[in-house]
Amino acid sequence: MSDNYAQILAGADRAVAEAAVKLTGDPQRPSYHLMTAANWINDPNGPVYHNGYWHIFFQHNPYLADFGPMGWGHVRSPDLVNWEHCPIAIMPTPGGYDGAGCWSGSVVIHEGVPHMLYSGVADMTLWSIDDDIPPSERQRIPQGYYHEFLLEIDQETQCVATSSDNLMTWDKHPANPVIPAIPEGLDLIGFRDPFLWKEADGRWYMLLGSGIKGRGGVALLYRSRDLVEWEYLNPLYIGDPSESGINWECPNFLDLGAKHMLVVSPHGRPVYWLGEYADHKFVPDAAAARLDWGDVFYAPNSLLDPKGRWLMWGWVREARPRDQYAAAGWASCLTLPREISLAGDGSMRVQPAEEMKQLRGEALFDDAVNLSTGNPHSLGGAQGDRLEISCRALSTDCEALGIQFRRSPDGEQYAELVYDFRNGVLRLLRDKSTDTAEVSVDACECPLELPAGEALDVTLYLDKSVVEVYTNGRVAMTSRIYPARSDAQGLSLYCVGGAARAQVSIWPMSSIWSDTG
Repeated sequence: MSDNYAQILAGADRAVAEAAVKLTGDPQRPSYHLMTAANWINDPNGPVYHNGYWHIFFQHNPYLADFGPMGWGHVRSPDLVNWEHCPIAIMPTPGGYDGAGCWSGSVVIHEGVPHMLYSGVADMTLWSIDDDIPPSERQRIPQGYYHEFLLEIDQETQCVATSSDNLMTWDKHPANPVIPAIPEGLDLIGFRDPFLWKEADGRWYMLLGSGIKGRGGVALLYRSRDLVEWEYLNPLYIGDPSESGINWECPNFLDLGAKHMLVVSPHGRPVYWLGEYADHKFVPDAAAARLDWGDVFYAPNSLLDPKGRWLMWGWVREARPRDQYAAAGWASCLTLPREISLAGDGSMRVQPAEEMKQLRGEALFDDAVNLSTGNPHSLGGAQGDRLEISCRALSTDCEALGIQFRRSPDGEQYAELVYDFRNGVLRLLRDKSTDTAEVSVDACECPLELPAGEALDVTLYLDKSVVEVYTNGRVAMTSRIYPARSDAQGLSLYCVGGAARAQVSIWPMSSIWSDTG
């Protein structure tokens, strides 16, 4: 590592430390979701378990709470529950193959050595997709400055870094970029975000997100013995642009046993397919399906953990304007770790990792509740903005069952989660959750038909401005709320059009941070 590059890393860490001092007491800032100590975070990168620690990396601008000169931030945990911030892992090298950003990727352990695979971007171009401007005349963005941009395909390459000290520091490989160009004969849109796994032949396999012009999004399949020399094989799968867009980012490929699962982020809501993998090709069983039914979930990344579980994290974006989060000094976070598996009927199952129960404090409420139309239940007066709320319907002779949370005493401000039994729809309603201007308050909706005999079973995680909902092991929904009133802390359970009985448990949740409290 050169002295100049070491100074770049030190300066980035110093910028974060100085900004973090100013962030105490923010009523919107989560405390049990993974995030930076300060400034910007987006895609989760390189989740890996090594030598007794879980490590999560992420796209990080250490200088501003805004999109910027992207490096990789880093946190680690011995138990998936208690986390600490680590030094920034990598930053762009000015003038180099990653001078405009060290973008998303993976971390794997090869012959005992941690290897980081990431997309390097040498330069960026500021122009509108509607502008008829030849490439030679497009305005170049100085490295370190970003706004709305498009990448030229020849600026995206794939790079390797290695660590000799348990993932604390990283050296960029002298052979970089190890994949310097797109495969011959393909006319591509995008070329980024390596996702890796090892197969029975002992070789590493890698997907890159892209799109074939005129055809649709594509996951490109490569393989290697040493993570440095790579052989392009073929498209793993080419999507239908009408259901999964023209260009894919952040591909994930999960071996779930009876099925494989392909996940992509098509510059919109991430989708997945379940299907068969053979001869280096993937054949889905059905059309693409939504991975998360909220409005802020993007760019998930996954790993197969030592217990044999697939764990997934996603980026939880902001739902407020850029000027608001930039002024706050922090932006975005990651979801809770999610276990992804197959249900008995072959469908996807999603639920929070079992370890999240360790964050619970003493229950604020734990009892069966009887409800009737016009008679809501206050749930023992339980209050809070960092809660886990579990609600299982014991009997439902009603049209809808709902819970209001972050409710003000006068009932004027609240968000609510409602299940419509007549239409089989789960809705998160936010139109009364804030009076702050320009914050997104659109409803989030998910079709959820419950088979006869299956009870509604909802778990809601509330972490200041973050809302995560898991329902019947089949649905995840991630969103944001920004209550403006400090007294908006209450809860209320209700039903419409009949009567219901539900078992409700409410726990306060602890901070995950061992180094910041």
